[in-house]
Amino acid sequence: MLLGPVKALYSMKFYLQGLRKSAWRASFFMFYIFVLTAVITALFSIFIMRPRIAGAVDTLIDYMPEMTITNGVMEVNDNDTLKISPENMGGYNIVFDTGRTEPVYPTQMATDKTIILVGPDKLYFSFNGRYQETPLPQDLNANLDRAALNAAKEPITNMAAGAILAFMLLAQIFRVPFMLILAFIVMLILGKAMRVQTESGDNYKLACYVQAPAFLIYIISYFTPIPGFLVGFAYLAVFIIYGQLVFNAKRVQTLPDEPEESESAEQEEQDAEQTENEGDDSENN
Repeated sequence: MLLGPVKALYSMKFYLQGLRKSAWRASFFMFYIFVLTAVITALFSIFIMRPRIAGAVDTLIDYMPEMTITNGVMEVNDNDTLKISPENMGGYNIVFDTGRTEPVYPTQMATDKTIILVGPDKLYFSFNGRYQETPLPQDLNANLDRAALNAAKEPITNMAAGAILAFMLLAQIFRVPFMLILAFIVMLILGKAMRVQTESGDNYKLACYVQAPAFLIYIISYFTPIPGFLVGFAYLAVFIIYGQLVFNAKRVQTLPDEPEESESAEQEEQDAEQTENEGDDSENN
């Protein structure tokens, strides 16, 4: 089971064996993939996202204007929009828009390369296709200048990193049933289209086991700036490809064995000899 996700990448025998096991076994495999995903997510947040957030907070403090927070409502730059684009942030922006009344859209933040947007009562984070919004406590009252922010740098970093990690883990909880349903539908359609005989529960089992190659796509998406919709198409492609491979392997496995060539030749020789003997008997008569 520990090496199951690796075997699921290349071995059709792994899937065929999985079909002969119980649905509970497949469900446990799915849960195992979920645990691996959660662990990778946590490690990614701690060792990759947090240093980036810390660097962004340092830069933010260096360029930070004075802020006033009254009952959880922030005022910056007299509520006029202020956009900061530090040179060391690779073209990414920090925007203060405390006079904003319209909603904040993740797609717009990604298009504008805005990684932090400070609204009147919420902070918005967007980076590498991951989006999170954090409301300010309604009982928060403070006057923030650069000295105060430097003193609070560590808590700010921890809060931002914790919020992003919590969002990413929460997203996994909703991702699991969606991926399972998508894979199940793909297997059901492929099985019908390819006319492969399946037993009750086989499509569900396959839907669980193909989460392993999908997990690899998920990991790759962490370290490459792939748009979210392309990742979705990659999942669908993986399910279709592996579904076809497994059903082809299952079809071959269920075909009747062909008689061996030697046995066939021997039978033909016996038939010819029998025919010759019958001809001799006829002549004698």
